[in-house]
Amino acid sequence: MARWAALVVLVVVGTAVAVATNPGFVARITQKGLDYASQEGVARLRKELEKVKIPDISGRTKIKHFGKVRYSIYSLVIRRFQLPTSRITLVPNVGLKLSISHASVAISGKWKARKSFIKTRGNFDLSVEDISISVHLKLGSNSNSGQPTIACSSCSNSINRVRLHVSGSRLGWLIRLFRKKIESVLRKTISREICKVVTKAVSSELQPYFQTLPVTAKIDAVAGIDYSMVAPPIATADSLDLQLKGEFFSLAHRTPSPISPSALAFPTEHDHMVYLGISDYFFNTASFVYQRAGVLKLTLTDDMIPKESKLRLTTKLFGTIIPEVTRRFPNRKVQILLSVSSPPHLTVNPTGLALTPELEAQTFVVLPNSSLAPLFWLGLSTNVSVMVGVNSDRLIGELTMGTLRLKLKHSDVGPFSVQSLQTVMNYLLHLLVLPSVNERLQKGFALPLPARIQLFNLVLQPRRDFLLFGADVHYG
Repeated sequence: MARWAALVVLVVVGTAVAVATNPGFVARITQKGLDYASQEGVARLRKELEKVKIPDISGRTKIKHFGKVRYSIYSLVIRRFQLPTSRITLVPNVGLKLSISHASVAISGKWKARKSFIKTRGNFDLSVEDISISVHLKLGSNSNSGQPTIACSSCSNSINRVRLHVSGSRLGWLIRLFRKKIESVLRKTISREICKVVTKAVSSELQPYFQTLPVTAKIDAVAGIDYSMVAPPIATADSLDLQLKGEFFSLAHRTPSPISPSALAFPTEHDHMVYLGISDYFFNTASFVYQRAGVLKLTLTDDMIPKESKLRLTTKLFGTIIPEVTRRFPNRKVQILLSVSSPPHLTVNPTGLALTPELEAQTFVVLPNSSLAPLFWLGLSTNVSVMVGVNSDRLIGELTMGTLRLKLKHSDVGPFSVQSLQTVMNYLLHLLVLPSVNERLQKGFALPLPARIQLFNLVLQPRRDFLLFGADVHYG
């Protein structure tokens, strides 16, 4: 049942965006995904139904011209339970409906009957044919945990034909006299057991599996991601939708984000099983949290530059551009404190993803006593292209930097043309900064997937204000 549970959890991952609180992360499952869930889940359900222990049945019945007969049906064993046709469909504003038709059961067992001094016993085979099963699953959300919930709101079934074949006794004619009675009792018993199995599977296996859908994901010592639901799941005629907060938060001191998510124009795509929509809000809350935590900074030193490089981070390098530097501080090492002046803002549109970070570079000379003396303070701006993808269950990225623009904010070594530092700063950022940032982005951020779910056949499409991922699903 775990396989079916995993798939139905994904069925709940999607979104209809018309709510009071816009989500930062949305997802959707199509009928193609529901069909896969039905195929895999019903195969598991069949195995559970074959394990059913049918209780012994005994009683008495009155036969015309013969009187009362005591009977017992026992040692019943399900040899085969076939579910050839199944489908999961959407019930708008409610949840899901599982429909199974043309199912059949083959059962073997033993019987015994007694009429006064007449005792007889034997074997029987029971064929239960053309069974229809209908299960309604109601979806909701836990307001405290932010996780989705599922419950079996109704289960019904009907049995069209029951056929009893008696063997193993020359007095088998006795039980054939009340075969209809036996068939009726077995029909009711099997009907009751079917819905008991389904209801138990939902409450004891499917609902607990929903708890594996992460509500929060810790990224590092600074931040986590809130994946809690902002509204109950919504079933429409075409898809089943879930809306997640999709917001980075500080682990040290959580405060409301100053950014508000925009409503997403989620398209009606149907080629993949699942579609994930990741709002620019998701990325921009990350920028806010990390910038506020003061970790979006990096100190560049000469030790970080490869030994074989001719460019060294010393006063000699800057003295060729600013003579006052070498005059005042000959043959000293230099440090550059690079930081962001405000949270970098990411924009998403059909042409791609772009960042426009505003950076500051404070340059210092390292004195003999290891203290620092300020040289100059630069403002840096550039256009950064962002490539995003998915590696297994993680969202990964890579940055490509465009032309660097410099502005002198303050100088302790006299005026100079910042354009002369263009090549140096561009080299340092590409050599020391981008690789460090991209290494972190390649580690990625965990996507809100339940246990043992993998995505494949991924397609990425930038849309207005959000990224759209199409994917198929595999449980394993």
